Amino acid sequence: MKNKIFKHYLGALLFLLTTNVYVIGGTPLPTKTERPNILFILMDDLGYADVGFMPNAAKDIHTPNIDKLANQGTIFTSAYVAHPFCGPSRTSILTGRMPHTLGAQFNLAAFSGNGIDATESYISDELQAAGYFTGAIGKWHLGEEEKYHPNSRGFDYFYGFLGGGHEYFSRSWVDSKIYNPSVAKVGDYHYDYNRPMMENTTYVPTDKEQYVTDVLTDAGLKFIENASKKDAPFYLYLSFNAPHTPLQAQEKDIKDLQKTLGDNAAESGSERLTYTAMMYNVDYNIKRVVEKLKSTGQFDNTLIIFLSDNGGKYTKGANNQPLKGKKGDAYEGGFRVPMFMHWPNGNVPKGEINSNNFSALDFYPTLAHLGGVEIPSSKIYDGIDAWDGIVNNKSTRDNKPIFVMRHQRNRNWTGVVQDNYKLHSLGNGNWALYDLCEDIGEKNNIASQHPEIVTSMKEAVYQWTWSWEKHRPEFFDSPSYGFEESWNKSNMPNFEKTFGEVYDRKDYVSIPKKTDL
Repeated sequence: MKNKIFKHYLGALLFLLTTNVYVIGGTPLPTKTERPNILFILMDDLGYADVGFMPNAAKDIHTPNIDKLANQGTIFTSAYVAHPFCGPSRTSILTGRMPHTLGAQFNLAAFSGNGIDATESYISDELQAAGYFTGAIGKWHLGEEEKYHPNSRGFDYFYGFLGGGHEYFSRSWVDSKIYNPSVAKVGDYHYDYNRPMMENTTYVPTDKEQYVTDVLTDAGLKFIENASKKDAPFYLYLSFNAPHTPLQAQEKDIKDLQKTLGDNAAESGSERLTYTAMMYNVDYNIKRVVEKLKSTGQFDNTLIIFLSDNGGKYTKGANNQPLKGKKGDAYEGGFRVPMFMHWPNGNVPKGEINSNNFSALDFYPTLAHLGGVEIPSSKIYDGIDAWDGIVNNKSTRDNKPIFVMRHQRNRNWTGVVQDNYKLHSLGNGNWALYDLCEDIGEKNNIASQHPEIVTSMKEAVYQWTWSWEKHRPEFFDSPSYGFEESWNKSNMPNFEKTFGEVYDRKDYVSIPKKTDL
């Protein structure tokens, strides 16, 4: 991210300039023989400082295998996801759309019967149709019914669990022979987090002395082995649930980490030590994945993408330094994530730091470009093809805002990142402005010094909210959280309070849909 002279745009014009016409721009489409395998590794609640390759990495983290990959590729220090919670973030990664536009602003409750609109295309749908062998392994959290299942969303193969999290030690999992999700209540933690693993649409038995990250990696190795025997390239969405709660690490990983780090290890018995040991195990398993890619002759033609679905939860072991905030926040710590890309032989620049703004919404058009996919003109998506910016380490998002909004009881926590500026509000009508190049920790509010920038960025997010077709979410997570009740009582989304003015549609400047452009 580089300092630039901020250009003032009228809100409607600014919103139009951020949208994407349905042609694939940038570098030419690759031929079939040039198409890479795509290995998309998604972590769960990983802190910004909790991998060794990040510039401000914590000293008590040890991830040498991940770091080696990152340092031989390109590290992204200004990568953002579209929401500070798991489900909405994953929705945006796979659909290329802001979750709010699909009514998917909240996590899915287990056993609710809800899911992401079944008519919405995923990048896996497009790659599968283009001849890719596709697999989803690990956490899903995008719907459990048949029409929402990974096998119905463009994935040839699925192994993992359908809910939002999982117990790590298999001795607590329900026996696959007696598991019956039909008896579970909506949001049932025990039945959700103790599901047996599922292979495609069948629950399968698991050894009682296994650790979930190892089990998921085993499935990933099997998929990569099978992919090596096919003529088609593969797309593997490897979605680990680590280091999401519950914080559970193997004792051997804790002891090995302590031995390796010595005095730099986290305090014995602390949640932080458990968390770092969980990442130590992830690192070991990613080493196994790389070894399998190499042994099957697929490493050189595999694009590896690594990132977290949202920020870390520092109340549960994570470290987001030097960012402010945590998972769930519209501060940087909620949706700015560690990320790298690796593809050898000059395909992705080696040993570079890319500090330009990148949005997870950009994965859809970028991976479509690499996969030789012509995105249908009817497909609505909110990202841009960023490949030219990736390979040339330049910005593809000049003057293009990145939005985040979390509905929190009776307010909308809101963030807007544009170039080097960050606009933030707790949804109470007050807005703070930060220069992230000078103040990544959001400590010095400069809104009073730049009222024209505040006005322009605020207008952009104001106009963005009117682009949603569904202002009321399609689902509200587990009833025990009370989100739907508070939504109704507080007249949410309550944009009047957010924008500190009368939020009246008659004052809204109509913005044409992308299909009208």
